[in-house]
This record gives sequence, C-alpha cells and structure tokens, in this order.
Amino acid sequence: MDEYGKEQVEFARFLAQIGHEIRTPLNAIKGFGDLLAEEQVGPLNAIQKKYLLKIKDSAQQLLQVTNQILDWAKLESNQIKLERQAVNLSTVAREVGSLLELRMREKRIQYQVEQADWANVYGDWGRLREVLINLVSNSIKFSDTGGSIEVRFIRREAQVVTCVTDHGCGMSEERLARLFEPFSKGANRPGEEPNTGLGLWICRSMVELHGGYIWVNSRLGEGTSVFFILPCADKNGKREGA
Repeated sequence: MDEYGKEQVEFARFLAQIGHEIRTPLNAIKGFGDLLAEEQVGPLNAIQKKYLLKIKDSAQQLLQVTNQILDWAKLESNQIKLERQAVNLSTVAREVGSLLELRMREKRIQYQVEQADWANVYGDWGRLREVLINLVSNSIKFSDTGGSIEVRFIRREAQVVTCVTDHGCGMSEERLARLFEPFSKGANRPGEEPNTGLGLWICRSMVELHGGYIWVNSRLGEGTSVFFILPCADKNGKREGA
C-alpha cells in the first residue's frame, strides 16, 4: 500500500472513532425524545408535541448522516463485520416507515409495504435496515407532495428481490451513470436537506458484502425504482442451499 493509501485508511479509522463518539449522544437525544413524545413523564400540549417531533426528526436525520460517514469509514478500512441471521425484509421495511413517518406525513406521502412473511434473507439486520433507510429516505426526498412510495418483494429461486419505488422527479441518464459513486449527489430539491452523497454507494457496498447486487430503473419526470437482490434464509436461519 502506498503512502496515500495508508493515509486514507488512517483517516477512515479516525472518522470511525469520532463517529462512535457522536452517535452515542445522538442516540440519547433520540431515546429521551421518544419518552417525552410518548408522554411517559407527563402530558404535552399540541405545540410542545409538534416541536418535540421536529427535534426527534432532526436527531434521526443527523444520526443517519453520522451512520453514513461511519459506514464509509469502516468500508474504506475493511472494518465491516456482518452478523448474519434470518431477516424478514417486509418487517424491516415497515419499521423503517415508522422511523420516517414524520417526513412522509409532512409531504403527505402514502407508504405501502407488501406483506411478505416469506421474504426472509440471510443477512445482518442492522446493515439491511440502513440500506432500506437510505433508499426510502431518497424516495421521500425526490417525491412530490401527495406522492406515494411502495416496497414490494419478488422470489427468484433462492433469492429475494426487494424493490423500492417512488413516482417523483426521476433521474437523467447522466445522473444514473454516476449514481453509485461515493460523494455523488443529485440536485437538492427546495426545502430538502442536502445529503452526503454516500447513501447509495453505501447501499451498493452493503448489498455486495451480503453476496447480492443492486440496480436502478428511472425515467426523468416519472419516478425511480431501486432493486436489490439477496440470498434467502432457510427455516433454520441459515443461507438457503448452503
């Protein structure tokens, strides 16, 4: 490895360290915010609840950015370790919908997840949850007010294909060509927070670490569908056919 490569790895390790330091207080803010929002320590009036939900959503967005930077650093320094088990992607997608509910509610977006008890894959629950958070967050960002997002599943032999579809602004062929490059950003829409440009690169890296692959179909002005395919899990929680 040359000097530049060594410096890159050291920088990635440094980012991984500070990422952990930032994530701990963010999780505390989010956790105590949940307790307050659930009125476990006393009732809230409508204005207080509105502002508290904004705080929670901002903490979640900051946590997502922190996780992306942390994942990038770990991938660059080969520190990612997967804890594989049977993961039902339909259940994970519904959890992600609850997590991002406020953002969808603000844009009046309908979110539909196919009920698929059979959509069990062999993978790391936390990493696959991050993949779906990134994909659904992108769909929210590029959907118009009053739009819709659907998550559906297809069985393909010993694999499960997951598809996240929106009906928003779509992408040009030029944008599609560099979609999975690190720090590649699409145009920021009015009223939307800018992003790191790491989300889809991380999605591709995580899916490939699981032995799968990811691709995108999109037409400018008509919406986007992101697909990723992963190996199935058997009834014992192992990779099917292994």
